[in-house]
Amino acid sequence: SDLDLKYIDIGINLMGKQFAYDRDKVVEESLEKGVGLIITGTDMRSNKDAASYLKAKRPENVWCTCGLHPHNADRWNPDYKRDFTEFIRKNKENIVALGEAGLDYDRMFSTKENQQKCFSDILELAEEMDLPLFLHERDAGRDFIKLMKEHPSVCSRSVVHCFTGSKDMARQYLQLGCHIGITGWICDDRRNHDAVEAVKLIPMERLMIETDAPYLTPRNIKGLSSRNVPWNIAYVAQKIAEIKETDTEEVRRITLQNTKKFFGL
Repeated sequence: SDLDLKYIDIGINLMGKQFAYDRDKVVEESLEKGVGLIITGTDMRSNKDAASYLKAKRPENVWCTCGLHPHNADRWNPDYKRDFTEFIRKNKENIVALGEAGLDYDRMFSTKENQQKCFSDILELAEEMDLPLFLHERDAGRDFIKLMKEHPSVCSRSVVHCFTGSKDMARQYLQLGCHIGITGWICDDRRNHDAVEAVKLIPMERLMIETDAPYLTPRNIKGLSSRNVPWNIAYVAQKIAEIKETDTEEVRRITLQNTKKFFGL
């Protein structure tokens, strides 16, 4: 029941092959440890896999998003958009947000033009369908913000997930009205300097936490396997508490509250 819910991991890639052998066990263990899950959709295959999984298993406190990661934006066309929209309408009961969506100019797996078209269409769909957004941005801040500003009504219903950016970038997202999702990246003392400064700036009521499992396992913690798992979210909360000079319980309580309210859980 709700009482047992300590955390909600807003981003787990549960349908990926790293969880193919023990998916049920991972879900079970997460829920036993009080961690609810929002499964990330990155293309039609993972969207459909997640929705079918939830239909078949009906686990309490597990939900999913429906999206197309910017890496896959070259696939977006009128047919894809139609299938995508249709799919969301049919699976409304399990889908709590649109995403993963956004822009990624770091690796350019899809052209800028296609990424922008796809992102812009998904922002529009979020308005039409009255759903919050789970977003991704890497090395594309300027265009990302420009597109967001064209859809002001969805900005405050957006979470920029897996944030690793600068204080200045965080400030721009906050000005738009976005929430910000922090992962185990924050635990990596070799590369977290920007993110630490950003976290100092982000008000607690705009923060959410996530693992992005199986990726981004928190570093420097003894005994963790290389595959990240949802219950490692506790280390993310701990690190944020340390940065914000408060206690973990406070971070846990407020981020859980933010998440429930944001996704309407």
